[in-house]
Amino acid sequence: MECTATNGLAVDADGAPDSYRVDGHGLSSTCDGVFAIVSGLAHTQKNDQANWQGLCKQQWAEAQATDDYSKVKIVGFLTDTKKRPIIQSAGDPLPGKAFVTINTLPIPGTPPSSQRHYANAREIPYVVLSNTYAAKHSLKPGDVVAVYRPRTGKLAYGVYGDCCSLGEASVRLHQDLGNDPLVTEADGTVRAKRGIGDRTLWVALTGAHTHPTLDSAAWRAEIKIAGETALNALGGITALKACKAR
Repeated sequence: MECTATNGLAVDADGAPDSYRVDGHGLSSTCDGVFAIVSGLAHTQKNDQANWQGLCKQQWAEAQATDDYSKVKIVGFLTDTKKRPIIQSAGDPLPGKAFVTINTLPIPGTPPSSQRHYANAREIPYVVLSNTYAAKHSLKPGDVVAVYRPRTGKLAYGVYGDCCSLGEASVRLHQDLGNDPLVTEADGTVRAKRGIGDRTLWVALTGAHTHPTLDSAAWRAEIKIAGETALNALGGITALKACKAR
């Protein structure tokens, strides 16, 4: 069995209807999904750790006031042809109150501009994979990965649901691993930001594919069955515990 270790597990709320609320009080902070563009460069946590958040807040406020979004790069939610954010509408969970937040796992038969089109991070256990990891293991969105937390002995199964890094998972998968990722801030805003600080082990269950559906309970059941079947074929939890991460 081949496994990969990550030093901790961050939280991804993309796809949850309340991830990015219009008023900024969603599971994700607006600047988790928006970057300021200065002199043609998007300022992020990686290239401008000291200033990226302040720049984002300033230029996001300007964009909302002027309806000109040319100075921000939106990566966390859906935009129209003019790069303006799309707000949930009739038929969506939070019409007029939240942006349509996206991930890489669409649900067939649903409109691409609808929030229902994307796997709900609150309901569906999914993992975020790097393109390199996905390619190495021939994984496509909807395929299953086992995630094991040695410190607690908790095992969870999640589908490949978003990109493009390794070491993040949805709200639901965190809960399946025994972690409560939801934190209530002083103003009452609930954020999805309490990650796991200890080591996790990942096993790509290549060939274990699921069928995305709006029936979250049925999809979760399919994920668990597909995951258990594939992991048992590789030696089960005993082999996973003995796996030496590469």
